[in-house]
Amino acid sequence: MDMDKLKQWLDIAQNMNGGDFWKNIFDQDMEGFTSPPNRQTSSDFTGMKPTVNVQERKQFPKVDIFENDQDVIVVIDLPGIKKEAIELGINGHYLLVKGNAMPLFPHLKIASSERFYGEFQRQIQLPDEVKSNEISARFWNGVLFVSYKRSTDFGEPIQID
Repeated sequence: MDMDKLKQWLDIAQNMNGGDFWKNIFDQDMEGFTSPPNRQTSSDFTGMKPTVNVQERKQFPKVDIFENDQDVIVVIDLPGIKKEAIELGINGHYLLVKGNAMPLFPHLKIASSERFYGEFQRQIQLPDEVKSNEISARFWNGVLFVSYKRSTDFGEPIQID
């Protein structure tokens, strides 16, 4: 496309929105805009706040639950976290995992990061009510395996009339 045609298209676009086409394009609501790290931004973006992905924080660590009639296994991904930095608790139907994900290289400045760092806590709803003495937990290669046997005891029999 030659420059004359490009200029014509720009003029048409400008006139279609009452002369405010380019202003409307570049002055849109920038809520949630985050600039790349270590980059200077123009003064047009002053006062903007980077967004914190709250949903991502609530979903750390990632969890899978596997079950059959006899067993339940909860698999919790905790990459780069030491076993000593993890706390595990149970309250009825809820398994609580919490801890602190420390940077792998705390003496270096983070240039780019997609991993989660900091304190975390996640409450995981289990399919059954469980007591702490019924659960076993094993930590291997950054993955926490929590398992228990399902109770097949029906309790006290009830007379049916």
